[in-house]
This record gives sequence, structure tokens and C-alpha cells, in this order.
Amino acid sequence: MKTLNHGWKSATCGAALWGALLIPPATAQELAALSLHDGIWEVSAEPISGPCDKRLEFSLAVEDGQIRYAGAWPVDASGSVSALGAITIRVVRGNETLSAKGVVRGDVATGKWESPVKNCTGSFVARRA
Repeated sequence: MKTLNHGWKSATCGAALWGALLIPPATAQELAALSLHDGIWEVSAEPISGPCDKRLEFSLAVEDGQIRYAGAWPVDASGSVSALGAITIRVVRGNETLSAKGVVRGDVATGKWESPVKNCTGSFVARRA
């Protein structure tokens, strides 16, 4: 390694270079896996227990593994889907919060959700649009 200057500058440059070498670059396969589940997903959420009695249907968008709401309601949705298909979602509408976990297999995702504010649980199925 060539010394740029004496003192702290050369030490800082050397540390930055070594740090960059220690972080493995993302492979093309890893980058492709991030977008494997990208697209619009139509979700159907069915209540199982508690006072929630209405089936809900809505759209979510996945981009680079990040989930967001893709509809017209005043809803905030966030979460992620891993390259292996593990899903975590948080949906907030007013003072209601819903948390969901599930898994994607191909163009279908399934899982369970819970709403602690309303003390409800349920299941969901999502299909790529």
C-alpha cells in the first residue's frame, strides 16, 4: 500500500481500504434474489378469532424485498420479504396495527396475522398480480 501522507491520513486511508476489502460484494445471484418477489401482490386477509369479522382485500407492492401499501386507503404498510421468502409485515390504519408473518412460494404467499388493538388473529393469502 502506498503511503499518501505521514500521520493520521495514511492510517485512515489504510483502515478504509482494509475495511472495504473485508466486506464481501453482493453477487449477481444475491442481487437477483432481492428482486425475486418484486411486483404487486393481491392480499386476502381472513379473521380466525376475536371481534374482527370482516374479510379484507388489498394490494401490497414489493420492490427490492421491501414491502409497501399499494392501494388508495389511508394505510401505512411496511415490511420485507427475504430472498428465501420469509415475510414480515406491519400495517397501520388509524389506531389499528396489524402484524403478519408468512412465507412466499412461487407466486403465492401465505401466513398469519394478529391485531393486538382489537385482539384478533387471522390468516392471509397473497397472489402475485
